[in-house]
Amino acid sequence: MNGENGTNKKKLIKIKIKPKSSMTTQTVEKEKDEEKEEPPTTVDAAASAAETSTSTYKIETCDYTIINCCCIKGLTTMKDENKKIHLTVTSPPYYNVKDYVNYADYKDYLSTLRTVFTLIYEITEDGRMCCVNLSNILIQRESRNCESSRIPLVFHFVPLMEDIGWKFIEDILWIKPEGAAKNRNGGFFQHRQPVAYKPNIINEYIFVFQKPSKHLIDKIVRGYDAITSLNSRVDDGYERSNVWKINPETKSKHPAPYPELLVDNLIKYYSFCGDTVLDPFVGSGTTTISAFRLNRKSIGFEIHKDYMDIFENRIKTTIKNNTQPNIAIDKDEYLNLNEEQIKKKLNKYSKKHLYHLVNNDCKYKSFSKDKIVDLIHQLNFVDAT
Repeated sequence: MNGENGTNKKKLIKIKIKPKSSMTTQTVEKEKDEEKEEPPTTVDAAASAAETSTSTYKIETCDYTIINCCCIKGLTTMKDENKKIHLTVTSPPYYNVKDYVNYADYKDYLSTLRTVFTLIYEITEDGRMCCVNLSNILIQRESRNCESSRIPLVFHFVPLMEDIGWKFIEDILWIKPEGAAKNRNGGFFQHRQPVAYKPNIINEYIFVFQKPSKHLIDKIVRGYDAITSLNSRVDDGYERSNVWKINPETKSKHPAPYPELLVDNLIKYYSFCGDTVLDPFVGSGTTTISAFRLNRKSIGFEIHKDYMDIFENRIKTTIKNNTQPNIAIDKDEYLNLNEEQIKKKLNKYSKKHLYHLVNNDCKYKSFSKDKIVDLIHQLNFVDAT
């Protein structure tokens, strides 16, 4: 890395964010090169070009970190330090996206993915999940004398993951509006000649894999305390099939963004509050933003420092928009009320607010209104507070 070799001078910039309410002061530390670096041409070149800066956000007892480095280096460090994660949610960079990372060929691309997901496998807790958003690769034709082609990446990726040791769990189809797709059937629309048919592509895949465990999922669920389990319970409105119709992200400056709703779903369905979520290709920080809003810890790696700046702006906005009031609950008062009386008493607060129980050694736990009602009627509420 340039910073490690001493080729560029660095200056340390500290930005302090002071959100409202009970949020503690946020400290962002990052190192910036004074000289502009050339874009990478290979994975190794990109790794050497990425500076070793970090953006670390500490919200209460949670640590949200994005590190500007090649994810292979970052994951190797995590492995060496014996750090563990509970869930991975990521979307690897497309094979043929220009100005991001250029691979020697498709074989090199697959080899890089194998290295990355082998390292993720080694730092994942037994029985926990890895969610990967992928799509087959469209190679545009170079001239009118050439044809476009597609590489079936998704069908190569599953056996690659199984060969590493991952267990295939689910395949989810992300369906986009037809207008979001690149038009491939213009010629066919005009001539309607057989064999020339090429449909517009409006789907991507989310594959869910599990690191095998000798125990059943039930043991993982039982490993969490009653408050965490209740707070992590998935509300109504969850996706009931493996076909998710979600509009793509259109305002991001990242070349391959994915929508927060998609990430929210995966984090809610496959992790508990307080778990650590990893994104080795974090980009502008969508996975980190979702993890923050859903009370999970997160670790992300991003090879391009420009996206670190985008993330800083996004996390500031998210912190501002997600500041919630503290409500100290008098359990004795509420335990003598029925559910309707409790709801009436809490009715002055918006259902969109999160409520914090502050009696448990200053460990903040957030609850929706309905979950507070449920919690009050559980015997373990007395012990928890």
